[in-house]
Amino acid sequence: MKQYTKIIADYLSNLKYEDIPAEVIERAKLVTLHTVGAAISAVKTEAGKNIIDVAKTLGEGGKEATIIGDGSKVSVGNAVLASGTLADLLDWEDCSWTGHPSAGAVPTGLAVAEAYHKSGKDYLTALVGGYDVYQRIAMAVQPSPQRFEEGWGLHCWQIFAPASVTGKLLGIKGDKMNQLLGAAGHMTPVAINLIHSSFSDFYHYTHGLTAQSAVECAMITEKGISTLMGVLEEDTGYYFGVSDQCDWDWYDKDLGKRYMIMELMLKNWPVNMWIQTPMDMIHSIMTKNNIDVDKIQLIEVSPYIPERSEDSPADGYDSLVAAQFSIPFCMAMYLKGPEVGTEWLDEKYLRDPEILKMAAKVKGVGETSLISHNFDIFQQGSYPSYTMKVTMEDGTVYDEAVQFPKGHPQNPYTREECIDCFKLATKGLMSEEKQDALCDFILNKLEDVKDMTEISKYITL
Repeated sequence: MKQYTKIIADYLSNLKYEDIPAEVIERAKLVTLHTVGAAISAVKTEAGKNIIDVAKTLGEGGKEATIIGDGSKVSVGNAVLASGTLADLLDWEDCSWTGHPSAGAVPTGLAVAEAYHKSGKDYLTALVGGYDVYQRIAMAVQPSPQRFEEGWGLHCWQIFAPASVTGKLLGIKGDKMNQLLGAAGHMTPVAINLIHSSFSDFYHYTHGLTAQSAVECAMITEKGISTLMGVLEEDTGYYFGVSDQCDWDWYDKDLGKRYMIMELMLKNWPVNMWIQTPMDMIHSIMTKNNIDVDKIQLIEVSPYIPERSEDSPADGYDSLVAAQFSIPFCMAMYLKGPEVGTEWLDEKYLRDPEILKMAAKVKGVGETSLISHNFDIFQQGSYPSYTMKVTMEDGTVYDEAVQFPKGHPQNPYTREECIDCFKLATKGLMSEEKQDALCDFILNKLEDVKDMTEISKYITL
């Protein structure tokens, strides 16, 4: 039988910068810029301030790294706790079809590379390899649709992204890399549904907490532990701790040829992944037509997605996550709220009468599309098609149909579009001069950086 853990561990151990195609390195840079922008956009939010305060309270010492945006230096584990949480807070970071590896992989990679004086090439290599490990494990252990609907959590396999990136940057290899995957598997959280069914804001914190745990696992493994190898195999059982099935082929098919970082969606809007297409459609309709927002009678979005398309609650939303995951709320914020950016999902809007009035005009219609049933589509490189119909009070109708939202691998960002999105996310937080300097550092200079401590001055507001 194949030893899948060894195959994955050896691949990551042996991956070299020179092995990675130029277009994959370019994507790694765009993902880095996109994720850093998402983290900076959340610095002034209430939750952002809170997690930065927690990281500072936990303190300095040992190997230190910079909290993205805030600029404070704390121990590397505390830095990734803060930066990993910030990266997910506005739900703007790019995502895979199984979750948000970027929220762990990018902040962790930057922090560990800074703390351990690694090069830009070291960082990029670790990032590419970390995505391969994470996505293959996550794809392999995707639950059946029945298990999915019963309750589970994307954060269950999140740890493999930051753990793999940290292990690669620390030079962990061979059997020790195998052990690190075992340590990460054993630090996977129990898969319960409460965090999703309650739309708790704690969901965002799990990304930082998981990244912190991953760094600690790597440090412990580097010092030396016994046994703990083979976590991905059938008889040792990572998969049946989080799933009811395993697609073993995902672990090694096209390994070293199919780079998973190329299959990410760079999110165009600070909203849940399933709302990217509706946001693109309403933006297209509004920019192509001279529409009076207050004369809109009805907005119909198809397919109807349970827990995304429900009618807006008359008394408002209980949490920011509930709003971020609501098509009616996000449509209303686009139409009646502030400019998209760091102020866009301020909690004061969760019960704003004007926002709720507009949200009540948005309805999910047509075929019901359960999220769990779309993973086969994602694995094939496709995406569900959406349609939208906007009906005005005078009976005028505007239609739009989109399959691939902006940022999807089939409708990718150009470098210039990624820069524009970064500048939108950081507008009002960074000067234009600082924005340009950070873009230039990541997109044009990163390969030549000998010591990633240089990153600190660019990610500090």
